[in-house]
Amino acid sequence: MKTLFIVPEIRLDSAPTTIPFWAGILAAIVEKKHGDVAILDLNAIRMSYGGGLVSSKIIKDEITSEKWDIIGIGGLTTTYGRIKSLAPLIRKHSPDAIFIAGGGWCSYNPTEILQLVPELDMICIGEGEETFSEFYDEVASGRKNFENINGLCLRNGESFKFTNPRALISNLDTIPYPAYDLLELDIYFKYSSLPYSVDSFNSKRRLSTVWERGCPRGCTFCSHNGMSRIDLQNIYGNGDRKRGELLVRASDKANNTFQLPARWPSAKYAVDNVKLLIEKYNIDFFMAVDENMTSNLKWTEEFCQLYIDEGLHKLVKWGTLGDAPSVATHPEIIKTMKDAGCSYISFGFESASDKVLNADIKKGQTRHHIQKTLDTLKKENMRPISTFMIGNPHEDINDLMETVDFWIQNGAEIDPFICTPYVGSPIFYDNQDFILMQYDPRLKLIIEKGIEMPKEALKRIRLEALDKFMQDCGDAFQYTATVSKYFSVPELFALKRFMYTHDTKRMLAWAHERFDQTGLQQWHHNEKWEKYCSICLAKKELAKCHTNTN
Repeated sequence: MKTLFIVPEIRLDSAPTTIPFWAGILAAIVEKKHGDVAILDLNAIRMSYGGGLVSSKIIKDEITSEKWDIIGIGGLTTTYGRIKSLAPLIRKHSPDAIFIAGGGWCSYNPTEILQLVPELDMICIGEGEETFSEFYDEVASGRKNFENINGLCLRNGESFKFTNPRALISNLDTIPYPAYDLLELDIYFKYSSLPYSVDSFNSKRRLSTVWERGCPRGCTFCSHNGMSRIDLQNIYGNGDRKRGELLVRASDKANNTFQLPARWPSAKYAVDNVKLLIEKYNIDFFMAVDENMTSNLKWTEEFCQLYIDEGLHKLVKWGTLGDAPSVATHPEIIKTMKDAGCSYISFGFESASDKVLNADIKKGQTRHHIQKTLDTLKKENMRPISTFMIGNPHEDINDLMETVDFWIQNGAEIDPFICTPYVGSPIFYDNQDFILMQYDPRLKLIIEKGIEMPKEALKRIRLEALDKFMQDCGDAFQYTATVSKYFSVPELFALKRFMYTHDTKRMLAWAHERFDQTGLQQWHHNEKWEKYCSICLAKKELAKCHTNTN
């Protein structure tokens, strides 16, 4: 039986840096079952064709080279548009294959995806290892009775059917390491250098790993590809976490599990993974693309100690992602990681406004946390790497000033993201109508004017708007819809530029102009920022001169 996994192109403005783990792991499962398997990694091979989208002819030649029994495709939310364009080509040239999709791009709204991508037969929701393994066995047996396999959304004539929820895997040590030999490693090695640390910059044979699944933080802008309890609550409750929790609990009871927001394999599993990469592929650096390694201090300490005990810290340096609250409360973890060979940690600081951090982002961090983290990194001579975002729902000019003031005080030059409400994130569910109205003026009129519409017609309009929005989400560095209650997208782009250049003078002058024109409080800046405001300083100087004259 022949299986093909297709990895779509992502981020055409940069070289491929992270190997497609889902394809590698599923390929390893198929190999173990003695099946023929291949990976068509369009994101890697695009570099042989100018870095853009791979042509339809090349894809056709690859697909028609074998008669495939199963074709799987997956990716992050940002790959929706590309996968939708690939699907007709795949179905045309492999009409008899069972076409299954998985990953973040389709797990959060599977029934809508099956409507928008009619070539698909079914969707694997969230974590795919056990689901795909059972699915593969069912196809191999010839029965093809997929309704008894948990974790699927099936096309059922003109409607769709969910099978029972799939419990998250409790023991991640059972997950096979990716079938690295089937991946385009020679291409990935060409783009090993990353400007995060001296070691990552000088790397010639860097690979990436993913061990953590989910995250213990509750950031409203984030989702976890259906691999956390919170994700499953949202998926099965269609954004209503309380309703979804009932189904998750039923799954727990049936499987004698308790599914967590975040899970890790054993530290030994992770270290053995690195040893494999060193021994078989001679890597010189690895990037642990875990969502938040430092949030599990015990695991991180165990990993670091075992890494040192094995002598790996002298052979291969590494980098990862962390969060401020864990470092601020346990700053010693930075030295522990550095001693174990960690040369960079990237942090999502998001905002320096405590109001925004608490009311909008809800990560559980404060300005004090991010300042303490920065100070700790500098003390250990590690270069701070962080990301920030603007355009949060209730963020006003004073909150933006809090952030740019933090950058000025710390000598940081940062180009912030604009908050994107990706499907699957809490801010998407909380602002769904507001988001979709930005993609279809008909929907805006229907909602704001209370226009009565036939149910099916309204459903179609919403689906069309969702399609436009998801296709717009192809690049996190570009704008899509905004969830800001105060600023338009053009205003956010101007503010983003002013903040990047620390141009507080123009920010505050614009705030005066907009407040004078509209009287909107989001443009009224506090006295705290008068030291940066040329207009306020000019008024004070003139008032002083007037007083002296009198």
